[in-house]
Amino acid sequence: MNSYSAADVIQLPRLQASGAMALGGQLLSAARPHKKVLSKSIAKALLAFDAQHTALSDAIRDQVLPEPEGGVDTVQLDRNLDGCWSGLNDFFTAFTKLPGVPQAVEAASLQTAILPGGLKFILLPYELEWAESETRIQRIEKNKLDTRVEALGGGIFLESIKKAHAAYGKALGMTAPTTAGATAPSIREPLDAFAAALRTYIVKVMGSVEDDEPETQALSDKLLLPLAAWDIGPAPKAAPAAVAPVAPVAAPTPAPNA
Repeated sequence: MNSYSAADVIQLPRLQASGAMALGGQLLSAARPHKKVLSKSIAKALLAFDAQHTALSDAIRDQVLPEPEGGVDTVQLDRNLDGCWSGLNDFFTAFTKLPGVPQAVEAASLQTAILPGGLKFILLPYELEWAESETRIQRIEKNKLDTRVEALGGGIFLESIKKAHAAYGKALGMTAPTTAGATAPSIREPLDAFAAALRTYIVKVMGSVEDDEPETQALSDKLLLPLAAWDIGPAPKAAPAAVAPVAPVAAPTPAPNA
């Protein structure tokens, strides 16, 4: 007979490794102020969840393959690419601060198109950051945004980004073979273990709620707030701005005859 537990019915948001690591960190932070009042079962589940979160974080870190022969400094290459993207963002931002300048509107449009989420992606683990950088470069080329950036005088930023991106990808083994025999550990096992520990933690927290003890519901809400607020889908499309009807202009009232 197959075993069955309450954790089996818990539906989690669809998480990639980096998202799981971020959500796990938020849940652990939410629990930290309340550790002294947690029941034994919740505290035990939290400890196991913390351990799996650490294991997942370590696995994501180790996804970066060992340095290839020749001593390429991957950390420095990462910083180079970070600086190039940050420089392009600053270039756009500088234009948007100029009042009444036509180029300000164009710069704001390009900033939204190329960096829709700002610079958060440069904080991702190495390989994930490279993938996000690659996506933005392809978007620029496909939509011919490079021509518009060059018209603003920002061509040097794109040249620097492509150069830094290529060197970064080569060092990570994304665009060229890495050192023979070097393999990255699988991320699937720690991600599955993290999800299982998270389900158990959720069950323990929700199971502690008593109908006649409102403080237990309040604690549960605080512990699981990051999960409830987790944005797992794409941002909804903005509805077209409604055009307000123009009120008719009343004809001037003729002055009374003197």
